Amino acid sequence: MLAYITGSVDQALLLRIEYLVTENRILRNHIKGHVRLSDGECKTLAEIGKKLGKKALAEIAHVVKPDTILAWHRKLVAQKFDGSQQRTTLGRPKIDAELEALVVRMARENRSWGYDRQPKASRGRPDAVS
Repeated sequence: MLAYITGSVDQALLLRIEYLVTENRILRNHIKGHVRLSDGECKTLAEIGKKLGKKALAEIAHVVKPDTILAWHRKLVAQKFDGSQQRTTLGRPKIDAELEALVVRMARENRSWGYDRQPKASRGRPDAVS
């Protein structure tokens, strides 16, 4: 009994699909030129197209090439994991102007602080060769 019900449901779905494919083909023949798709339409086609696979897309996709649909899907996946949603600003955070002024003042007042960039042998020792 279950097999009969499942078979009849499958037949009904196949008939619906066949009708939609035929209707789609007829409508495409009436349209001249390129069909412009919105980003949402591309996203929808990419998600469904990935589930179908390249072989099935080759049989049914006519508005857009199967490779293009799969490329859209790859782009969607890449955008999902690019980390841009976590980034709020680009680059290093700004330093407070008061803190920057303090650091500059300290550097001017204490010129002997920090790395002097001289080789160890010539740091004012008498035995160093110049």
